Amino acid sequence: MTNKVTALDYAFAVGRVRALENYLIPYQVFREATEAETAGRALELISDAGKFGEDLLLVKTPDQLDRVLLKERMALDFNLEELFLERELYHAYLAGENPAEMARYLDRVENLFIRNYFRLRLDLANLKLFCRCRYLGLPASRLEENILPGGSLEKKLFLENYDSSNEEFYQSLRAGQYGDLWKIASEFLASRESLVGLEREIENLSLAYLRQARQITFGPEPLFAYGLARRHELKLVRIVLAGKFLELPVSFLKERISQTYV
Repeated sequence: MTNKVTALDYAFAVGRVRALENYLIPYQVFREATEAETAGRALELISDAGKFGEDLLLVKTPDQLDRVLLKERMALDFNLEELFLERELYHAYLAGENPAEMARYLDRVENLFIRNYFRLRLDLANLKLFCRCRYLGLPASRLEENILPGGSLEKKLFLENYDSSNEEFYQSLRAGQYGDLWKIASEFLASRESLVGLEREIENLSLAYLRQARQITFGPEPLFAYGLARRHELKLVRIVLAGKFLELPVSFLKERISQTYV
């Protein structure tokens, strides 16, 4: 009979992850990179602060950047596959960016930290769907048929408020963890006619939850959180560097930079 994996069994893996966390890039570095005078200088700032091979410094175009970041992502997934002691949790990590996959995995994952993260992301996915459907003027039926199960926000909350104002919906959310997110996102939408504010706040709330894993001494939670934090970091690298190559406005890039794990 196979012995059940315990939190202490992850001691080596957590030690490895803690060492890797030292190379995660702080938020301020991304802000500075958006303000860099050239794409080359932005590359230097990000490369010096993080853990990348020499390939990154050789990048000259967005296409080259995508190839380097794909290589980094593949290396990340390979390393975590070796560190996770439970195959099911590794697959849960792989599903950690896809709400539809999270909904399917929710009942199969026993780890409370991961289950609660999935519930959070399902709520956030449904909030984004709610906002997008209303913004595009779609019928409530489109919302109803695409809402994902498993979150803490009930479907009827969205349907009953589909024709209400953003302020009225905020009153329904203000007592919970999504009130501030909705207020910031709806104000951004009203002033800029863009969902960027919502997308940024979704990432901020997600990273705030994942940072709790830094207080866990042993177990799979630090691996799960580090993996998703590193994936998020690679996205931010792409936003900033591709934007610098394309000479996009600094303000355009800054409003898309969310908080980081460190």
